[in-house]
Amino acid sequence: MKNKTVNFWNIKNEHVKNLIFFFTIILISLIAILASSILVGLVNTVRFLITNPEMENLRDTVINLINTSNAWSFINEVLRGILIIALIKSINRIFNKSKISLKELGFHIDVKQSFYMLIGFTLLSAMFLLSLFINTGSDSVLNSLGITFSQKSIVLLMLIAIANAFWQEIVFRGYLQKRLIDTYGILTGIVICAFLFTIIHGLAREINFIEIILGTVLFTLIGVIFYLTNSIIFATAIHAAGNFFLRSFATNNLYIPEQEYRLVVYSIVLIIILGSSPKKLVRIP
Repeated sequence: MKNKTVNFWNIKNEHVKNLIFFFTIILISLIAILASSILVGLVNTVRFLITNPEMENLRDTVINLINTSNAWSFINEVLRGILIIALIKSINRIFNKSKISLKELGFHIDVKQSFYMLIGFTLLSAMFLLSLFINTGSDSVLNSLGITFSQKSIVLLMLIAIANAFWQEIVFRGYLQKRLIDTYGILTGIVICAFLFTIIHGLAREINFIEIILGTVLFTLIGVIFYLTNSIIFATAIHAAGNFFLRSFATNNLYIPEQEYRLVVYSIVLIIILGSSPKKLVRIP
């Protein structure tokens, strides 16, 4: 099913359209990120000043505007998701003169989605821990798991990871990937989307060549699964599990498996899924 996307007036060249489309959704994402951060920061700062009337140091107030608790971080990510969906629907309605439903973006809730959430978390957890096992051994895996799941705020940290991954999957898998598939074919469109998503991470932090390949392989895997299931919940669960383990391990000063080990494991799983897929993923659009 063709995704309802922006018409971009009468531009004929599909590559130019996709380039404009890409920068449009990046702009949408940046607007949502800035808007949610400012709103949550202001609300949190006002709350802080009310409960701390003796606070007169402007520097401390500004630091509090930026640094929020896990609960506020979760609210921030949820707000970003709401803003992202609202902006995407508005942009699509303005330029394409049509509505885009949440189901078209891959978001629908039923019993199957709960199963997908569980499978998604399990799949990425298994891949991550397998790469850690190959890299450092079983003792490191057990020790890391013990520390990770003993965190008092583990449920909230998982919810933050889910909320963060959800809006990113809506933008890149639910919206951008479908357009790229329409233009370049299934597997090519998925790989391009995965590559672009990985490169975007370079705006926030420095990434090396191996990490670019690793991210492209992982998000190609997520993209393939999304294409096969049309479930943003499934894609979000895989993405969220990866974010959760990486952040948890880094916060607790645990050993993160080297990129080469993760790349090998993720690549093998991707090849297995491609080989066992009932749908033909390589085709000319």
